[in-house]
Amino acid sequence: MLITQHKIYRIKNYGGDEVKANCWYYKEICLIYHNIQYYQQMIILSTDPYQRMFYEGLLNNEVRHLNYWQGYAQQPNYPSNQESESTLSNQREFTLEELTQYDGSGGRPAYVAVNRIVYDVSLEATWGGGTHFSLYAGRDLTGAFMGCHGGRPEFLRNLPQVGVLKS
Repeated sequence: MLITQHKIYRIKNYGGDEVKANCWYYKEICLIYHNIQYYQQMIILSTDPYQRMFYEGLLNNEVRHLNYWQGYAQQPNYPSNQESESTLSNQREFTLEELTQYDGSGGRPAYVAVNRIVYDVSLEATWGGGTHFSLYAGRDLTGAFMGCHGGRPEFLRNLPQVGVLKS
């Protein structure tokens, strides 16, 4: 079932349960499913054992990605679990103290605040482990962002917005 006006999609996970997902999550899951099907076909069609092992490795990697995405999206307060895309006016409000809990450690999401908007950087490769060039997730990084990126919004455009920082 597709509900385009809210950009929320319903997809089925491996257990057959229906999962709500927003646009970027849906696209990522669909790409992973497509890759899994392709690699399964290539394993069946491969006559060379080394080629078969190569595709089996790629298939195992995609299954790991799928498990990661499904587990990540089932976390409470994650945007893909919300009924619709939120606007800034009705998103969760974080205090600086609450934001420090989202530092990317212990399996928790990594959130950063820039110009009072809280972004999820958990899936950004440049934020691996909740760090980025000696900056740490769970903090207000407005000053660092302005100094490093000159306040250009294109660096933040693809990051999920999860809330706002209380004044």
